[in-house]
Amino acid sequence: MFTKIPFKINHPLQIFHSIKEINFRDKSERTELFKRNIYYYLFGEQKNKILEKKHQLFLDLSQKALDYMKTKYSDLEVSNLSLFGSSSVLENPGDYDFLAITNGDIFLLDEFTLNLNGNPFQIGISIKGVDNYIDGFKKKDNSIQSKKLEQIVDRTAISLFRRHIPLFGKDFINNEQEFLNNAYAQVSDLLNNSYELFYLKQDNFFISEEKRAKKMLTRCYEATSYFEAVDSDKRIQEIREEIYFTLKNKIDLEKSKNIFERFGELYEKKISKLI
Repeated sequence: MFTKIPFKINHPLQIFHSIKEINFRDKSERTELFKRNIYYYLFGEQKNKILEKKHQLFLDLSQKALDYMKTKYSDLEVSNLSLFGSSSVLENPGDYDFLAITNGDIFLLDEFTLNLNGNPFQIGISIKGVDNYIDGFKKKDNSIQSKKLEQIVDRTAISLFRRHIPLFGKDFINNEQEFLNNAYAQVSDLLNNSYELFYLKQDNFFISEEKRAKKMLTRCYEATSYFEAVDSDKRIQEIREEIYFTLKNKIDLEKSKNIFERFGELYEKKISKLI
């Protein structure tokens, strides 16, 4: 367990641009969307060529995901569909994660397999009502689960402009100051979330060791982006590069844990000077 830093977000928070609609088919607009994403640079000045290379796949999968939403959740209006996670940075991610922002305060996760040109793709759609982002997650109780859901909403709300690639609907607002003010909270949340879910073996939550290792490292990789936004220490970039190359190969759980522990130690040293 690592030192926890709470999110401090000034609600109500606007997340959508007042008039701009996404046109992901337009190359120049698509390039701008990629440039602002946390995965536009893999590490240092190494650009992420996967984004443009796979843009048509992202678009095709998003259309399939929208069709799925219209069929299964016909009572919900989708204002925005975006791509996030390791599929933005890995050639063969294993699954593709989308966020569908709808009306209301709904909070769901749906996972399924869809076929595209005869090939199966594992898809996850996080379905969240816009009210969660504007006003903050309303706890149903004071349980650990409710607190975790609140953290998920908080870390997403202030990072939509950078963390997600919008493919359909309204564009996001750049809540830059909220993002920077909560950068350390983002790192804290990702580290602790990864520790509890993947570093520790969960008897009631079985996934393979390779998947545990991958999930642990992808969360650390994302955390390095938030860290770099407020700290120029070269050790952050070095560990980001190490994580990237480790993710490209078959992942060993013990090696993953070792990288995770070293990143955690760096985090603790950094924040000890802040608290």
